[in-house]
Amino acid sequence: MTFPSRLSLMLTASMVLFLNGCGSQQGNIATQISDNPMQQVAELIQQAETAAPIKSAQLKAEAARILILQDRQEDASRLLNEIDMQRLTPALQFEISELKARTALEQQDGQSALRYLQQLSPETTKNLLPEQQYQIGEMQADAYRYQQEPLSELQQLIQLSSYSPADKAQALHNRIWTLLIQLPTHQLQQLSLRPDNSYYQQGWYELALAATSAQDLSQQNKLMQQWEILWQSHPAQQTPPEALLAAAVTDTLSAEHIALYLPMSGSLEKPAEAISTGFMTAYYNAVKAGRTSARITQLDSTRITSPEQLYQLAEERGIDLIIGPLEKEMVESLINFGPAPIPTLTLNTAPGSQQTNVYQFGLAIEDEAIQAAEQAWQDQKKQVLIYTPDNDWGTRSAIAFRQHFTALGGTILDSYTYGSDANYSEQIATLLGTEKSNERNTQLTRIIGERPEFESRRRQDVDAIFLSALPQTARQIKPTLAFHYAGNIPVYATSQIYSGTESAIEDQDLNGIRFVATPWLSSPPSSAHLQLAQLRDNTESRFGRLYALGIDAFNLFPYLAQLSATPSARVEGETGSLSIGRDNQIVRTLNWVTFKQGIAQPINGNN
Repeated sequence: MTFPSRLSLMLTASMVLFLNGCGSQQGNIATQISDNPMQQVAELIQQAETAAPIKSAQLKAEAARILILQDRQEDASRLLNEIDMQRLTPALQFEISELKARTALEQQDGQSALRYLQQLSPETTKNLLPEQQYQIGEMQADAYRYQQEPLSELQQLIQLSSYSPADKAQALHNRIWTLLIQLPTHQLQQLSLRPDNSYYQQGWYELALAATSAQDLSQQNKLMQQWEILWQSHPAQQTPPEALLAAAVTDTLSAEHIALYLPMSGSLEKPAEAISTGFMTAYYNAVKAGRTSARITQLDSTRITSPEQLYQLAEERGIDLIIGPLEKEMVESLINFGPAPIPTLTLNTAPGSQQTNVYQFGLAIEDEAIQAAEQAWQDQKKQVLIYTPDNDWGTRSAIAFRQHFTALGGTILDSYTYGSDANYSEQIATLLGTEKSNERNTQLTRIIGERPEFESRRRQDVDAIFLSALPQTARQIKPTLAFHYAGNIPVYATSQIYSGTESAIEDQDLNGIRFVATPWLSSPPSSAHLQLAQLRDNTESRFGRLYALGIDAFNLFPYLAQLSATPSARVEGETGSLSIGRDNQIVRTLNWVTFKQGIAQPINGNN
């Protein structure tokens, strides 16, 4: 319900109570509205002219209420302003002030409403009934809203939360929360540091900081748990804001028996072993820290090859969570099977419709291409060339970049693919249009003779280039771009361009290229990363991202329900900042990195 509608209902209810004689405690006379309300108003005003002060005020108040019902708020305000408040009883002072303030609020005049409410003396206010004191506070908050003073409105509402009636608590707390989360974090921090904060103010400020200052869901959950322990008697503990409950979803997903469903033989055995190693490292760390008591069962996806077999076995063994499979075709089978009987986090992605309880997680090249498209667009690059390998991941990256960039409003000028035996110079000359420049020079030379001052030129409408390439290929492509006068064109690349190992001499040719990289390779190493680095010699290579996938698979699953409920929520992982997008797919947002003097260095504030 909108604010004006709520106010109108409150105003109407107040009048009905009065006209039914509910105000008899203040000495009011029960009044029925006649068939000619304006004549009735005139009669009441005429009676008020000769009545004693208190009776006169009551009669004018009755007339004002009838005017309001006739949608004549300005006339009602003028009539109420004639009343001398100083000569009234405290109860009648409250009644007239409330009526004046509500009339002003109906006209969205916050300044006048505050002035009318301030006419009540502190002694009068102190002796009012709790519900009357609440009405005054609520009207003051509404007046601050119309005055566009959100901080004053917030503080008034927080004060109300200390004694609000049970039936009003939820709406009040929702309103407080809406105002709190609109405040910048730095302002919330300043408010929380004020030495004169009341118990209620401090609790609300710290709750908002716990919910909004965390980098990801795991940190947010820890902060929220700490808040709940410290503020057990706070009103927000008893009646949490609905938006906060929706964001938190209830509890994290728990599992007592987890199946790690991976191939134990065949072409994917080695990648599966790396994923399993990362997963079990994260698992043992959680056991040590007391965060889980789950059992792990490893299932071989080369032997259990259908969804029916998998879920039947899971039921027989009491498995309540499945991590896997890795094979794309088996992921497709799970998607086509329909809703999963137990939560399943796959370790690869496949096209298809969203299925209940099936979450797709993998190192999808599409995530990287989409992020490159967004970054290029944010950098005001409107017209782009695409250069990718003619293999599966190259094709997928080109398609994803093209679709997202054009959806943003950009233009793909041209697109080229290269094979293992490609002549990069010829292809790049075609892509950049320098071969046409040379052809024109040859034609002119035949016509008018030698032109010694001729200089080849590339096309001038290119803002950027999107590139997918392995390191050894990129080291040939980047100098070739410079040779064809495109050395100053920004290049946005996928993570394949980086070997993961520092090689300043070899990577000098990659200077200036911007590319996305997993936190595993571009951020300070986590404790799990350091553990594995002591045991394995390939953690810093691109193969190391499979360890990262396994670690993230274990750390991610408790937050799947929360991520699904809140698209903006994230979990900071080894493979990226993780959220859930369409079709229940985990979306990875990676760090931006560039080569400087042959060394990969984070940009855009990455660690």
